[in-house]
Amino acid sequence: MNLVTTVLLLALLAAAAVLLLGLALMKGEGSELKKMTELYESGVEVRAELVSLVPFGTRGYASAVYAWQSPQGSGRFRTGASVGPAHVVGQRYPLVFDPRNIKRVHLGTTVAVGRERRRRRGYVRNAQRMALLSTVVGALAAAGLALSP
Repeated sequence: MNLVTTVLLLALLAAAAVLLLGLALMKGEGSELKKMTELYESGVEVRAELVSLVPFGTRGYASAVYAWQSPQGSGRFRTGASVGPAHVVGQRYPLVFDPRNIKRVHLGTTVAVGRERRRRRGYVRNAQRMALLSTVVGALAAAGLALSP
């Protein structure tokens, strides 16, 4: 096995690995994009109150619980947060939730949901490009292997 064959085999293996990574990213980011799209299209923005902030560990993290009431529904949302002046128990913060699926929540405004949706769309698009380019590189490496003596 000469150096050219070794390089082509390594390029083929790298292309396969990058293709698998691109496909995994497309699946994961695609599902997040779907959630953000549903929140953007049918989400309701409410003011949620921070009802509990329980620190854990020594690195400044806490478990935060937000509660909200609205004509479309009420609920609680538990998430991680950093301990500091940005999070105060009793304060109200913007939150977007889906009335059809109360577990689908985004802490922020509808504008923030739109920004996150655009960002996720970019991630999916870049994962598609990565998968396409790795397929092309893999095909070229396979053709090079087939043509090499």
